[in-house]
Amino acid sequence: MASYEVEHPITDDNSSSTNNSRQTSSRRSARPDLSTFFATLNEISPNQGNERTRPYAVPVPGDVSTAFRSLAEAFDVMRRSGDNAPLPVYDGRDPEIPDAGQGQLIEEMIRALLQDAEAPPREVEGVSEEFCDMLDRVPKTRLKESQTCPICNNPFLEDSHPLVVRLPCHTSHMFDLECVRPWLRLRGTCPLDRTDFGKKERQKEQERLERLVKKSGGVDDDDEEGEWDGMYA
Repeated sequence: MASYEVEHPITDDNSSSTNNSRQTSSRRSARPDLSTFFATLNEISPNQGNERTRPYAVPVPGDVSTAFRSLAEAFDVMRRSGDNAPLPVYDGRDPEIPDAGQGQLIEEMIRALLQDAEAPPREVEGVSEEFCDMLDRVPKTRLKESQTCPICNNPFLEDSHPLVVRLPCHTSHMFDLECVRPWLRLRGTCPLDRTDFGKKERQKEQERLERLVKKSGGVDDDDEEGEWDGMYA
């Protein structure tokens, strides 16, 4: 004789909630381990102070290239979590800004990173960690169910505790901080419109140093060396 539970299936609310949570988490793009990337980034980034194990070493192209390739591979883990497509290949052309709604942004970001890995810049031109810390946080109550991160394409509200930031270039440029932070630290630009925050930050720092020089009397180390050289000319 069949039991009551067999004839009258009972749904456990807690079990249903757990299953829904598992299904939701399985749909979200995998979050790669970026510890190696950030360790490499700290070694090649200027103004890292005591965080660098070799504070006076000049970054070599191989290390800079490794950082770009490492982030490209990390983004590829996120991208392939949905379709298992192969890593995009840098084809020699400048990456274009795609329509984020078509889900192509992360592919173009990977191509741009691979381009820099092939011909790395002399130094990293990304923003500081302080810049990322100061980005506007978007409260969960201000987010809509239809809004997704342009990089990973996951709805913000699928995360029970979303950490969403808004970039200064446009009020609609919102990202998961986990997605956009490594890109900003390495390349310093908005992934959507390429506003160069790194360049602006460096300009502000240069202006700050110039003000300090003027405040201290307008004599820097180069001027002092010039004066000493003139005495013995």
